Order: sequence, then structure tokens, then C-alpha cells
Amino acid sequence: MKGAAAAAAVSASNTSWRIFTYKELHVATNGLSEDNKLGEGGFWERLLGEDQRRTKIAVKKLKAMNSKAEMEFAVEVEVLGRVRHKKLLGLRGYCAGTDQRLIVYDYMPNLSLLSHLHGQFADEVQLDWKCWMKVAIGSDEGLL
Repeated sequence: MKGAAAAAAVSASNTSWRIFTYKELHVATNGLSEDNKLGEGGFWERLLGEDQRRTKIAVKKLKAMNSKAEMEFAVEVEVLGRVRHKKLLGLRGYCAGTDQRLIVYDYMPNLSLLSHLHGQFADEVQLDWKCWMKVAIGSDEGLL
């Protein structure tokens, strides 16, 4: 099943997120402007946006349309569409147009978890083994 079809299959059971139009996300990110770029990595470019209620959102845009990237999109939408946990960013929805794939999340200020654990803020993070185990167990609870 291709990325858009797999994502659509997941949306059939969805009650907490929705399918966005490309136009909505284009407006929310000022035309997918470089000025709104939060970062990039792997298959994705991340942009800051604002929804119709003026709430900040993060929009992940697939950089290239190929079969591996399509699979990455489908897996991310499927997994995050099913997983709910108070400590995970919420999936707001996605857009699967003919030549665009975008995923919408709640916005997390202060960069990413990765930057706090291994990047510029790593020295400030004090996680002992017990704390790491609580994180792992909490993550597991989100999968149940």
C-alpha cells in the first residue's frame, strides 16, 4: 500500500486528528516559507505554522517523493495516529496531495527532545538510570 493509501486507511478509525488540505498548510506556514523553517533531517523539513485559531503548529514536509520516503510518511502517520500518551507530541493530522506529503503536530518550543538529550542542551540534562527507565516504561504505556 502506498503512503497516501496507508495513511487514508488509518484515518478511517481516527477521531482525534484530521486530513488537512495543502492550501490550509500553505497558508499556515506562509507559503512553506524558509523563514518558518525549524530544521531538517532525514526525509523531512520542519516548519513552524499557525492554525486558524492562531495556535502554533509544527509541519513536517517530505523533501522528496520516492518509494522510501513514501513508506516513511505512511509509517509515521500510521504509528502516530494510533499512539497516544501525555508525554508525546500530538498528531494533528496530515496532507497527502498528489505531489506533497505533510504531517501536522502540536508545536514544541525549545527545539527538540533530541537537542536536549544529545545536542546543544545535553549538558543541562541530568538523567540517571532510574529516570531513563521511567521514560522507557512511559513510552511503552503509549503503545498499549
